[in-house]
Amino acid sequence: MDATHPIWCTPAVQEAAAAGQFGALIRMTRTARQLTLGQAGGLVGYSASTLSRIETGQRKLTDVTQLRRFAETLGIPPHLFGLTLPTAGAALLPSDVAPVTVGGNGREGDDEVRRRELLTGLVGVTGTGLLGIRANPAVAHAAASPQKLQSLLAGGQVRAPAAVPVLRSRLAAARAAFDSCRYAALAGTLPSVIATGQASLGEARGERHDQVAALLASAYCLASDLCSKLHDDALAWVTAEHARSAAAVSGDPSSIAEAARMTSIAMRRHGNHDAATRLLVHTALGLGAQSGKPPPGLLASYGSLLCTGAYTAAQHGSRHQALELIGEAETAAARLGTIQRPRTSFSRVNVTIYKIGIHTALGQPAAALDHARKITLASLPTPERQARFCVDTARAWLSFGSPGHCLQALQTAGRCAPEELRRSSVRSLVASLLDAPGRKPAGLREFAARCGQG
Repeated sequence: MDATHPIWCTPAVQEAAAAGQFGALIRMTRTARQLTLGQAGGLVGYSASTLSRIETGQRKLTDVTQLRRFAETLGIPPHLFGLTLPTAGAALLPSDVAPVTVGGNGREGDDEVRRRELLTGLVGVTGTGLLGIRANPAVAHAAASPQKLQSLLAGGQVRAPAAVPVLRSRLAAARAAFDSCRYAALAGTLPSVIATGQASLGEARGERHDQVAALLASAYCLASDLCSKLHDDALAWVTAEHARSAAAVSGDPSSIAEAARMTSIAMRRHGNHDAATRLLVHTALGLGAQSGKPPPGLLASYGSLLCTGAYTAAQHGSRHQALELIGEAETAAARLGTIQRPRTSFSRVNVTIYKIGIHTALGQPAAALDHARKITLASLPTPERQARFCVDTARAWLSFGSPGHCLQALQTAGRCAPEELRRSSVRSLVASLLDAPGRKPAGLREFAARCGQG
């Protein structure tokens, strides 16, 4: 079965590929090759039960490495997975969809189609046109020191495996430290959490293996977030890629989504805004949460991906793209309502906070401040979220031309989370206040000293 085989031209195969239903595409290929689930699973490194979940859509395939493995092993033309463009003689799939706007007078049942067209149109990709979305870990590895990698990823020692409840408890404690902005303490304890997760994954089997992989992915995501806080963007990229690998093993859609989100942040911080946005939108579409009544956690993951995508587009100056993506995120938050999953921070309040950063990045500080006025510190659940809101508001005030209000917002951030004052984003704002002409706000010199600047 090569790229010219008649099966690739059948309507069923073309429709599955165009809709991104890769599990169905794999099932049709396996059946055509007269392979059992066990035989095909053995070829690609999955159990028969796991492959069955993939084929029925219970487990989503979003990782490029996994898709390449299926393509190479089962002889599926890569363009059907969106890995390459169609070659001569291959069945061509529909071209990319032009940007459209959600809304209008169409039937209610068209909502999912319109949302999918909107998102794919904004980034110029469909299920068959996603190119260049994967981060290049070699770049990150080259920039990160081996000592840091050894310390963060392995903890410098071998750990004994632990039960799933123990791992979950340790990860919760690590997350609590991050939410409290105790970054120095977290940097000392997180490596052992990751090392224990690695050891546990190596000996786990069946459902427990998937659970441990999801927890390990969460630990790597937390590590990536911490690296960004500690100004190590290269290591943030490395840990995000580790998170994506672990999430792919787990098969958990929410873990896959969060790992992709962390990877996109690392890509953005390295200047790869377009690729980062494509990754976010592609992953969001893969969740299948555009319409209907998806599980709350899946809808929250969908909204979080779009929020990050909107901010990424805004930082790249893509106004239309940013506003459309945050608008769809706001729709997702409205659909979610007050139902919240413990491990997610996605909500209408979270969307509003993103709007502050988006409008500031787009050069619209007045609009950003209008959104900031809708938020109260008491509505934000953790010191980390409170500090982030204050810093975003401070940046908007500085852009608006009000250094006094900017300093007040930064001072509030310092009261919420003292360790935030050492972050590069805060130090950059303080430097701008110090360098600005005219009279300095009262207390600026003292605050600058607290941030390590004179």
